Amino acid sequence: MSRHTWKAAAEEAAAGGRDVISLTFCLPGFAAGEGSPPLPPGNELAEALLNAIYPLDDRWTAAMKKATSHVLRDCAFRVSSRSDDAIRFVSSGTADLFGVTPATSAALRLASLMQDANESERLQSHLRKLYPPAILAFGKLLAALLELRSSVVFELATAAGERRAAELSFTQMQAACSYIDDTDVTSLVLRVRGSLIALHPGAKTFHIDGDDGAGYDGKMTKEVRRQLLKSAVPLSLPLIVEAVIERLTTYQPSIDEESTLDLLIELDTDPGLSLDETLPVFRRLYARMNAVLERDDGDEHSSPITIEDYSALAELSERLQGSNPLKGARRALHPADLAEMHALLAESKPIGRLALTGEGGMNDEDEDAEHDAPSPAARAAKLKAVAERRRLAAAAYADIVKLTGRLLRMIDALQDIEAAASGK
Repeated sequence: MSRHTWKAAAEEAAAGGRDVISLTFCLPGFAAGEGSPPLPPGNELAEALLNAIYPLDDRWTAAMKKATSHVLRDCAFRVSSRSDDAIRFVSSGTADLFGVTPATSAALRLASLMQDANESERLQSHLRKLYPPAILAFGKLLAALLELRSSVVFELATAAGERRAAELSFTQMQAACSYIDDTDVTSLVLRVRGSLIALHPGAKTFHIDGDDGAGYDGKMTKEVRRQLLKSAVPLSLPLIVEAVIERLTTYQPSIDEESTLDLLIELDTDPGLSLDETLPVFRRLYARMNAVLERDDGDEHSSPITIEDYSALAELSERLQGSNPLKGARRALHPADLAEMHALLAESKPIGRLALTGEGGMNDEDEDAEHDAPSPAARAAKLKAVAERRRLAAAAYADIVKLTGRLLRMIDALQDIEAAASGK
């Protein structure tokens, strides 16, 4: 039995020309006369009610995340009465000549939602027609009502004389609230290599452009943040890194919405060279040099390795020499193989000297024949240069044999790592 002696909601609505919403609670112990029940939380409940009404306004669009100033003004309700077991709200706006207030349409939609909340299938069907902010706000209103651990009677009386009512038990509200709030969270651990573009330990945020073409950004764990703050040397971005990222995907069926959060749980800022940076280069250059060695009609004046290939291999050799021996591709390579490759590719050695002098310039005899015959001294110098180049080419050929052997050993070692990583 209610303790309040207010006018009927319909009577108050007609008299004041405003829409009236009443919430009456069956509070524990109140009906049995066991003393005063806890009062409804007026301010919190009013806020939840208003936030549930706003996104039901006709002017709400799919792009809106919060109410505009016009919606806030037109759909406002204020607490008009309050007792031990009930609370009443009236619209701030008054009715026009047709008995319609600026809030009437949204208030009627809320009443329909309350009426459908006592049956799950009907509620789910109704929610599918609403924008996500309206669904989430209705869930928060139900959560506020659940705080009283009571059944509730919702009543709307419009200034035009229309009346809607719904009675919801605690269990029904709990079921409706659970459906709206229900989420499905999946976790996937990713091992990522790429370029660290942005890092903000203070805000615990990061962004990595992965070698796989994907972008990863989100939050970092306390452990990673602590690791970065303890680092004596500030990181210079962008920086090649390897990372372990936990990707959390949350799906909320009630609003058909999925969100993803990347959580950085491990970060290696000195990962060494990857297989993708080394193995393809080794394979390509080995194939080219091996083809030269197997060719019977090669020009003895020519370098057995082009300047482009020499430069690519020499640069990769330098990078491997300077990389962490315990990480990346370097850890799979035998130190002796890497050391000899590096030595054979030195600019002072035959391979480097021959490649860097270019492949032209030693076959000009035919061109000379079309012009005046060179002087004996020039001819002698030419022959001496050709002889020197032949000698250098022979020495380079022998070193290329050694180099291809080392390359083959390193390719095999890297392929073993590649196979292990792919589970073959």
